Amino acid sequence: MNPLYIQNLRYKLQKRVNRLNSVDASLFGVTLAQFWRFFEQQSIYVGILDELIAQSPQLDEIIDNIKEQAGVVGKTEEEAAAIGYIILKYLVEKQSDYSQKLYLYSHKYNPEAEDNVMAVNTIRQVFLIPFYEYVDEHLDDQRTMLSLLIRYKHRSEWFQKDTLWDLSQETQVGEKNLAQDLYGYLYDQGIDFTIEPSSITGKIDFIAAQNTTDPVLLDVKIFDGKDKSKHYIRKGFNQLYTYTQQFNRPFGYLVIYKTTDRDLHFALPLLSFSDIPMVVYNYKTIFLLTIDIHKYTEPVSRRKPLRSIKITYDDLVTAVTET
Repeated sequence: MNPLYIQNLRYKLQKRVNRLNSVDASLFGVTLAQFWRFFEQQSIYVGILDELIAQSPQLDEIIDNIKEQAGVVGKTEEEAAAIGYIILKYLVEKQSDYSQKLYLYSHKYNPEAEDNVMAVNTIRQVFLIPFYEYVDEHLDDQRTMLSLLIRYKHRSEWFQKDTLWDLSQETQVGEKNLAQDLYGYLYDQGIDFTIEPSSITGKIDFIAAQNTTDPVLLDVKIFDGKDKSKHYIRKGFNQLYTYTQQFNRPFGYLVIYKTTDRDLHFALPLLSFSDIPMVVYNYKTIFLLTIDIHKYTEPVSRRKPLRSIKITYDDLVTAVTET
């Protein structure tokens, strides 16, 4: 990714966190709410956040423990950052209860935090700093993969739809053509990768940064509503889940190119913070990104009613358990 772009993102984040650390305690709640609105509008930050939360399957239990007892901290930096995110977001929600929540959580870690200044300083030290440091350190990390894929989706649907449609129509190599386009885009963004390494169970389309301890698993599928429809996507999900097990990775990315006017609807209980459908199963998280490259012959206002093919959580998980 462009170093200047990352530098700009880091500067913006640093500037706002510095303000949170220096603002008068009486203004901390309002300033935190402003910071949160800024944070959730930045796709790169959100992408890091998605994967941070997905790495903490016991997070709900940890938060419950914090409410019940004093001084519960994350066992790892990742857990501490995830806890920081949850508590800070909780403070932002429903501002009318802010003061009560501020003293509740600060007192858990500092029983002497009886005034507003001490309470805010405790929140800064325990929750804000671990969360901020984690995001800052991962800005130029390959954990920004989700954000890059979102940008690729927009680029493909807005500017490259006709080209990708033509590539998809080559019967034997359609998926390979589309995958090559995706690889080229990611390479231009500075991602180092190895394509189609041998594996015990077959071949995965893409393993990013395989020479590091943090490879990214990504697979490409076409959805045409016919031969490559619901069953085909379920099969692709199972393959990718198997890869996450084989390579001992917590995340996988299934990129689906939609070449039909049929809608692909994932009826899942979870959406990532960037509204990308995701499945969490057995401590593995699979993100499902759909890219619509179908050549529509009519404008939206004149198209027939949308026909949808629905895929549920059970559909996908059953594909794994049946295997």
